[in-house]
Amino acid sequence: MKKFILLFFVIFSNVSLSFSQELQVKVSGKGPAVLLIPGLASSGEVWDETVENLSQNFECHVVTLPGFGTNPSTDLQAGFISTMENLLEEYIKKQPKQIILIGHSLGGFLSLHLAKNLPDKIEKAVIVDSYPFYSAAFNPAASAENMRPMAEQMKELMLAQSPAQYRAQQEATLPIMTSNSEKLPLAVEWSLQSDRLTTAQAMYELMTNDYREDLAEVNTPLLVLGAWYSGKNYGLTEESVLQNFQNQYQLAQNVQIEMAPTAHHFIMWDNPEWFLEQLNQFLK
Repeated sequence: MKKFILLFFVIFSNVSLSFSQELQVKVSGKGPAVLLIPGLASSGEVWDETVENLSQNFECHVVTLPGFGTNPSTDLQAGFISTMENLLEEYIKKQPKQIILIGHSLGGFLSLHLAKNLPDKIEKAVIVDSYPFYSAAFNPAASAENMRPMAEQMKELMLAQSPAQYRAQQEATLPIMTSNSEKLPLAVEWSLQSDRLTTAQAMYELMTNDYREDLAEVNTPLLVLGAWYSGKNYGLTEESVLQNFQNQYQLAQNVQIEMAPTAHHFIMWDNPEWFLEQLNQFLK
């Protein structure tokens, strides 16, 4: 259980700030449109360095999802994933041209949904350390059904913690997500700013939604960037993690998988030069 919790607790010039219902979107740069979606309990600021590079040639739309960072939460009666999908689809449909997706973690999972649902609007998608079924990354025998009790237990545990307990847990678990000591306090702060119910519900749904079979309907070119380095202490190797990615994405029609050399979960923070090289190569 402790290992599972550790591995699950993650997330310029001419800039304009806009709101599409509950989505907070920051737009900068000119060129083909790129939509950047952060991960669990992360602010769109996680993409600052990426946008600094991309905005020279692309129009960057950086999202902060409702309930994460300082963006207020929204009604989740329809479920977290369904609600976020609808908000993102509505925003994408309003764009006058095709759009490229870059999603980290939870943002990558949502990007897979968007690529399937809006094939004519999504030109390419970059999936940063994200799986179509998170639970199977750590438990090969996992299914959406048999993961529900553990997911429910983790959700209840998270919601039952006092503010002090929750802070202590974030400060103890988030270091496994990044080796960048300068950025780590940001990740901790965003997690504490985020609405805890939203974060707990998002984590629950990630653990109990298996999207692997749906990848057979995804024809969008995908670049999947995987991380393995923080798993060394848990017996993981680059080869074993790569095999897991290959197994999970085997039904995708057009997918390229690359493994970051020494990054933890926040690949764009830990191996920034490698990340930008892979990104720019794929986008060109």
